Amino acid sequence: MNRFHTYWILVFGILLIAGAVVSFFEPFVGSWLFAAGTALAGGQAFVFALQNRTDDKRESRLLRLNFLATLFLVGATFMLFSNMSGWIVLVLIYAVIVFFLSFRGKKQK
Repeated sequence: MNRFHTYWILVFGILLIAGAVVSFFEPFVGSWLFAAGTALAGGQAFVFALQNRTDDKRESRLLRLNFLATLFLVGATFMLFSNMSGWIVLVLIYAVIVFFLSFRGKKQK
Protein backbone atom coordinates (compact mmCIF):
# COMPACT_ATOMS: atom_id res chain seq x y z
CA MET A 1 0.00 0.00 0.00
CA ASN A 2 2.92 2.34 0.64
CA ARG A 3 4.08 2.04 -2.99
CA PHE A 4 0.55 2.91 -4.17
CA HIS A 5 0.61 6.17 -2.17
CA THR A 6 4.05 6.98 -3.54
CA TYR A 7 2.83 6.67 -7.13
CA TRP A 8 -0.34 8.58 -6.27
CA ILE A 9 1.75 11.46 -4.92
CA LEU A 10 4.01 11.34 -7.97
CA VAL A 11 1.05 11.52 -10.38
CA PHE A 12 -0.69 14.42 -8.66
CA GLY A 13 2.61 16.27 -8.33
CA ILE A 14 3.28 15.93 -12.05
CA LEU A 15 -0.28 17.04 -12.86
CA LEU A 16 0.00 20.08 -10.57
CA ILE A 17 3.34 21.16 -12.01
CA ALA A 18 2.23 20.52 -15.59
CA GLY A 19 -1.03 22.37 -15.00
CA ALA A 20 0.76 25.35 -13.49
CA VAL A 21 3.27 25.59 -16.34
CA VAL A 22 0.79 24.92 -19.15
CA SER A 23 -1.67 27.48 -17.75
CA PHE A 24 0.72 30.27 -18.72
CA PHE A 25 0.58 29.23 -22.38
CA GLU A 26 -2.81 27.50 -22.72
CA PRO A 27 -5.04 28.52 -19.77
CA PHE A 28 -7.92 26.16 -20.56
CA VAL A 29 -5.82 22.99 -20.72
CA GLY A 30 -3.63 24.06 -17.80
CA SER A 31 -6.66 24.69 -15.61
CA TRP A 32 -7.99 21.19 -16.19
CA LEU A 33 -4.61 19.55 -15.59
CA PHE A 34 -4.26 21.50 -12.36
CA ALA A 35 -7.82 20.59 -11.32
CA ALA A 36 -7.08 16.89 -11.89
CA GLY A 37 -3.94 17.19 -9.75
CA THR A 38 -5.89 18.99 -7.04
CA ALA A 39 -8.55 16.27 -6.98
CA LEU A 40 -5.90 13.57 -6.67
CA ALA A 41 -4.06 15.53 -3.95
CA GLY A 42 -7.24 15.97 -1.92
CA GLY A 43 -8.17 12.33 -2.34
CA GLN A 44 -4.72 11.16 -1.34
CA ALA A 45 -4.62 13.35 1.77
CA PHE A 46 -8.11 12.18 2.78
CA VAL A 47 -7.39 8.48 2.23
CA PHE A 48 -4.00 8.68 3.93
CA ALA A 49 -5.54 10.41 6.97
CA LEU A 50 -8.23 7.73 7.23
CA GLN A 51 -5.81 4.83 6.82
CA ASN A 52 -3.37 6.11 9.41
CA ARG A 53 -5.73 6.72 12.28
CA THR A 54 -3.82 6.48 15.50
CA ASP A 55 -4.07 7.37 19.16
CA ASP A 56 -1.10 9.70 18.78
CA LYS A 57 -2.64 13.17 18.76
CA ARG A 58 0.45 14.68 17.16
CA GLU A 59 0.32 12.42 14.10
CA SER A 60 -3.43 12.85 13.74
CA ARG A 61 -3.03 16.62 13.84
CA LEU A 62 -0.32 16.55 11.18
CA LEU A 63 -2.45 14.39 8.88
CA ARG A 64 -5.44 16.69 9.30
CA LEU A 65 -3.24 19.70 8.62
CA ASN A 66 -2.04 18.05 5.41
CA PHE A 67 -5.65 17.53 4.36
CA LEU A 68 -6.55 21.12 5.19
CA ALA A 69 -3.55 22.35 3.19
CA THR A 70 -5.16 20.88 0.08
CA LEU A 71 -7.90 23.48 0.49
CA PHE A 72 -5.32 26.01 -0.69
CA LEU A 73 -5.08 23.98 -3.89
CA VAL A 74 -8.86 24.03 -4.22
CA GLY A 75 -8.81 27.80 -3.89
CA ALA A 76 -5.97 28.02 -6.40
CA THR A 77 -7.97 25.90 -8.85
CA PHE A 78 -10.97 28.19 -8.47
CA MET A 79 -8.79 31.24 -9.05
CA LEU A 80 -7.15 29.59 -12.05
CA PHE A 81 -10.52 28.95 -13.67
CA SER A 82 -11.58 32.53 -12.84
CA ASN A 83 -8.47 33.95 -14.54
CA MET A 84 -7.21 35.54 -11.32
CA SER A 85 -3.47 35.80 -10.76
CA GLY A 86 -3.59 35.13 -7.00
CA TRP A 87 -3.58 31.37 -7.50
CA ILE A 88 0.22 31.42 -7.48
CA VAL A 89 0.26 32.66 -3.88
CA LEU A 90 -2.08 29.87 -2.76
CA VAL A 91 0.09 27.24 -4.42
CA LEU A 92 3.16 28.67 -2.68
CA ILE A 93 1.38 28.57 0.69
CA TYR A 94 0.45 24.94 0.04
CA ALA A 95 4.06 24.15 -0.88
CA VAL A 96 5.40 25.77 2.29
CA ILE A 97 2.93 23.90 4.51
CA VAL A 98 3.67 20.54 2.87
CA PHE A 99 7.42 21.22 3.04
CA PHE A 100 7.09 21.94 6.77
CA LEU A 101 5.00 18.79 7.31
CA SER A 102 7.54 16.65 5.50
CA PHE A 103 9.99 17.26 8.34
CA ARG A 104 7.38 16.67 11.04
CA GLY A 105 6.65 13.01 10.26
CA LYS A 106 6.64 10.11 12.68
CA LYS A 107 8.90 10.40 15.69
CA GLN A 108 11.84 8.03 15.77
CA LYS A 109 12.03 6.00 18.94
